[in-house]
Amino acid sequence: MRRVEQRRADTSRERRVSLDVFLLDVLLLGVLLAVSVAGCRSDPDVLHVAGTVEIRDVQLAPLTSGRLERLLKDEGDTVRRGDTVAVLQQPGLEALIGEREAQAHAAALRVAEVRAAQADSTRAANDLGRGELLHRRSIISDQQYESLRSQAAAAAARLASVRAAPSESAAASAAVRATLATRNELTVTAPDDGVVLTRYAEPGEVIAAGSPVLSLGLVRHPWIRAYVGARYIARVQVGQPAAVRTDAYPNRPFPGRVVEIATSAEFTPRVALTERERADLVFGIKVEPDSGDFGGRLKAGIPVTLELRLLP
Repeated sequence: MRRVEQRRADTSRERRVSLDVFLLDVLLLGVLLAVSVAGCRSDPDVLHVAGTVEIRDVQLAPLTSGRLERLLKDEGDTVRRGDTVAVLQQPGLEALIGEREAQAHAAALRVAEVRAAQADSTRAANDLGRGELLHRRSIISDQQYESLRSQAAAAAARLASVRAAPSESAAASAAVRATLATRNELTVTAPDDGVVLTRYAEPGEVIAAGSPVLSLGLVRHPWIRAYVGARYIARVQVGQPAAVRTDAYPNRPFPGRVVEIATSAEFTPRVALTERERADLVFGIKVEPDSGDFGGRLKAGIPVTLELRLLP
């Protein structure tokens, strides 16, 4: 009985020793892996920082008020530059355009009358000048002379009445252009390729001037937001090359450049890094890829790693 118990105790000790040896091997393997990774990033002149891909958000809004008649795009839809996304309507606008076009046409006709009135006034003034000479020589009668004076006065009055026609014509044409511009602003188009992120209105709603109808994400122009520690920021400058690495393409860096560096320090945002590192002072940087989204490989929200070769 004692021999059985002794044999069981020996077996238990052997198992514990084997388990300890296995755990020691795992720990050594982890240390070797950590040393290998650290060796890959041991270059003191290369800084690795975590970042997030962001996209620009454009609010599409009309420059004039109106009732939303049609909303042609919805959330998640892809749009191209120049695509119509919304159409508004102003009751009575077409009638106002017709009225102002008629006024402009009438004003243009009065401009032609100015030239005719100018010619008539000049001719009547010349006739009156010759008539005065003839009247002093008693060649024409007083009645004829008074007739010439009356004609000259009537021609001058007619010219004065239409002299403002060119200005009125210009004002009428400007009014037509302004009304047509208002009509054009009732159609909202996409300024660039992108994806509709949010819709703010429904057909039938009255939209005030400047109120957004849709939110458009410019997915083809992503950028990376990252934070560099205060001890490294002096060795980073705008225009500096940067390599962007993603988890999906760990061995394929996407080239980019630093386009913006914050002018003031801040504490690392709460969503980034560890609790200890959040207390460090950092500077926000902005990196833009050289070739846009690289065929859709850089999407908003994915985490990336930036490699920056520090300046000497």
